[in-house]
Amino acid sequence: MTTPNPRHKTSLPDQDGIAMHRSVLVQPGLAAWTSHIEARYETLEATRHRDGPVAASRLVSPGQRFVATASSFTIGECFAGENLNALVLAILAGPAGGWIRNELNTRIACDVDQSWVRRQYAPQNYPPWHAPHGWHQDGALGFDFSSHGNREFPPGAVLSMVTCWIALTPCGADAPGLEFITRRLKGLCAPAELTEASVGARFAAQEFCRPMLAAGDALSFRGDLLHRTHVIPAMTRNRTSLELRFFPAESLPPRLKGDRFLPLVSPQSCRGRDALKMPVANRGVQPAPRIKRR
Repeated sequence: MTTPNPRHKTSLPDQDGIAMHRSVLVQPGLAAWTSHIEARYETLEATRHRDGPVAASRLVSPGQRFVATASSFTIGECFAGENLNALVLAILAGPAGGWIRNELNTRIACDVDQSWVRRQYAPQNYPPWHAPHGWHQDGALGFDFSSHGNREFPPGAVLSMVTCWIALTPCGADAPGLEFITRRLKGLCAPAELTEASVGARFAAQEFCRPMLAAGDALSFRGDLLHRTHVIPAMTRNRTSLELRFFPAESLPPRLKGDRFLPLVSPQSCRGRDALKMPVANRGVQPAPRIKRR
């Protein structure tokens, strides 16, 4: 749980590697998607409280995952086929899509197996097994820290990627949000460097940022940026969010070769459903389910 500190920024300055985008998702789609997700959580939460997290994990669809410690399920549980197309196109059509493409400087692909629907709870509402996320870098996805105990991580250990994190409910003030270290990092942090004491000693107070978002707002950020859940005891509301991970379509990470990727094209070419049908070289990665490819 984070510690209140009036010196920490609550607005996001112009910063390399991270950007805030207002109203990435708008009505009526925002309300419809949020309602669908809330209904799914009601079912999962009731089962988790009654029968435990293992029973709740059995409720998700084949090929999807529910992680009880993060109260998260993979995005295909609520978005598949045309619904997933519509969601991703909504993101690509605005400034968030342009920022992501400029950062990766190529055609992009969404890793649907590393994209999530997430819920963070006000502390008094924690269900069994739930915990907030600690400090981490998304660019560490799939990295085997145990085989590099000498701390000399190889080149490319931090994946070239962008996470697009979308608030479905207001967050950062009365509901849990995200906390960032705004300084870009050149490599992966070792697990010992991710403790609260280590991060607090390494970075100055002005490098911590806890943005406040309205429903539909998004944060896009590079894989090297340190971040965690921002939650304090005074918060009283829960937060629901979406998290999509984007990669360069022409150089998908070998260590994620088992994941399913959805290939995308530029927003200038987006014309309805056809915008998501461009094939990419995926090194054997499976296409997303029910997404047609030509």
